[in-house]
Amino acid sequence: MTDKKFILDTDIGDDIDDAYALDFALKKNLPLLGVTTVFRWADERARIAKKMAVLYGKKLPVYAGLKGAWDADGHCCQWTADLENEVYAPDNENGIPSDAIDFIVQSAKRYGKNLVLLAIGPLTNIAAAIEKDPSAMSGIGGVIMMGGDYANQYVEWNINCDIPAAKTVFSSDLPVTAFGCEVTSKFVVSEKQQRYMLNMRGSEYKKYLSLLTNLWLKSKLPGWRICLHDVMVVRQASENYCDFAEIDMHLETESAYTYGMTANTEKFDLVNKRGEKRMKIAVVSDFTEIIANEMNILDYKED
Repeated sequence: MTDKKFILDTDIGDDIDDAYALDFALKKNLPLLGVTTVFRWADERARIAKKMAVLYGKKLPVYAGLKGAWDADGHCCQWTADLENEVYAPDNENGIPSDAIDFIVQSAKRYGKNLVLLAIGPLTNIAAAIEKDPSAMSGIGGVIMMGGDYANQYVEWNINCDIPAAKTVFSSDLPVTAFGCEVTSKFVVSEKQQRYMLNMRGSEYKKYLSLLTNLWLKSKLPGWRICLHDVMVVRQASENYCDFAEIDMHLETESAYTYGMTANTEKFDLVNKRGEKRMKIAVVSDFTEIIANEMNILDYKED
């Protein structure tokens, strides 16, 4: 995918996998045009992403996007007071969330089919870009996303955070490739690997990634393990490494019980009608290589 350009749309600052997804992109020198942040504390998220880029030594535009409809009291769990420093300020030209949407739309106009959006948070920003300029957005190369579950009766978090936005994206003619939770939830590191990630030393960048990991873990119940859902999306942007299946997906928006469920209608043998979105979903059976590859990226060595 070396001819492609990417925008990473992320809710970094909550689950730790977003930070490791950005880390992967930085270390692989992925041709990122920039980062857009989404959901609740979008400004704080942008500052975390900006600090990672600054410490890594990468000049990377970061835009604070839309917060969505959920309340945002307090701070995201990975917030630290030093992020108030002007050096970590988002690049929003007008100081408003719509700057992030304009960045996506302008990139769509400039790069067309060579632009791919990497969506690892709620789909609020991407839906807003589609609504703002459906013609420009229909011409891009597509969306690779972490979101949905295509095997279980389960409403996945990124979809649940903005179901109307998901409906906008899935109702569009944008090509969508999804890493569903039924797959990504298996990307769990070992206890030993997690201890390493919590205690990384060396550069200020590496220590900051470890700090973010510790801050995340403090927000969880005892015994919680790191699951690197979003890294799978960014690795796919870097290389084709897993198999995919094409399905017809229906996003449920009427039932009070299954509102937001991404139903793989290929499994509905007795239903003649198929889902409205033809899309690709990741199919992975063996995570041994996937986990080993990520640990190699992090310079982890087995004793």
